[in-house]
Amino acid sequence: MSPYQKKYRVVISGGGTGGHIYPGIAIANKIKELQPEAEITFVGVKKRIEEKIVPREGYPLHTIQVQYLPRRPGLRTFTFFTSLVIGLLQSLWFLKRYQPRVVVGTGGYVSGPVVYAAHLLGIPTLIQEQNSYPGITTRLLAGKADEIHLAFTEALAYFRKIKNQEKFRITGNPIRLATELPPRGPALQQFGLDARHRTLFLFGGSQGASALNHALRDALPLLTPEIQIIWQTGEADFEAIRQACAGLAQRIFVAPFIYNMMDAYAAATLVLCRAGAITIAELVQLGIPAIFVPLPTAAEGHQEKNARVLVQAQAAAMILQQDLTGQVLQETIEALIFDEPKLQQFRENLRLFHHPHAAETIAQRVLELAQIPVANL
Repeated sequence: MSPYQKKYRVVISGGGTGGHIYPGIAIANKIKELQPEAEITFVGVKKRIEEKIVPREGYPLHTIQVQYLPRRPGLRTFTFFTSLVIGLLQSLWFLKRYQPRVVVGTGGYVSGPVVYAAHLLGIPTLIQEQNSYPGITTRLLAGKADEIHLAFTEALAYFRKIKNQEKFRITGNPIRLATELPPRGPALQQFGLDARHRTLFLFGGSQGASALNHALRDALPLLTPEIQIIWQTGEADFEAIRQACAGLAQRIFVAPFIYNMMDAYAAATLVLCRAGAITIAELVQLGIPAIFVPLPTAAEGHQEKNARVLVQAQAAAMILQQDLTGQVLQETIEALIFDEPKLQQFRENLRLFHHPHAAETIAQRVLELAQIPVANL
């Protein structure tokens, strides 16, 4: 055995979007809690969000060259396959040199060559899939991976042809948020809002969501002033939305980005947002009712599929972006935000999807696959 293999080395790969990076960070943090001597390295690509997030979280990042699969045939299809071969060779070289005990893939095109290279080298692998409709990387590599951890039971339907069904586990999405909300009153005070009023919280991810911003802007003249708003606009729409809110009767807190998300969640009666898997996991964990507007350009329509799972369980509401207008939004918000029995039904049904120990469960399985002992903490 190489002396390097004696070290508790773990590789986590997944990138391109926060939805693939943050689950990896949550798993890594829990691994470090269980075994502080673990040495964790992330693999991603250059000029993507992982270059900012991973080092900020205190983990080294190794980059490879790989591109996402284009939806329409063209020149990028050729460059995709070229980059895939290059990424696989780079992954093989890195893993042979680094010699980790286990490789974790959190989905997306970045993790594909890394997980496959680990399989070729005989390194144990684990895949964490966030969506109810599994991504193409997970579907292609499921037969090779040692374990696949799913967030939604519905995802199992896409793996029926794989003989070893025992490798699939429903563990939920690992997230980094606390499990309990702070008190609502102090949270509202941070945004200058009134505890006597119902609060809508709109956010569209770190970059904002223009379709949601424009629809709520159009809904403002129709919306009762009894509803107050916390509004994360993103940088691009901030100034236009700030001006649109000036002089209105509603209490509205507008910011390009909200760092104290737990306070915003605590203040919210109802959330208006996209339907990314990690956003849903946070709302499920905290029991916050939501109106989802799925991103129509999300790969393979996975956001709409995610949202439909909750809608069918009567745990959320949904408006398709093609149907999103100011009037539709105003009617939907006012029909829900004052209907406490309906909101309570949403809160109770969200518990059906709650997996509070997802990060710890996955981290424990990673250590077991790697034959890394848990420290006596």
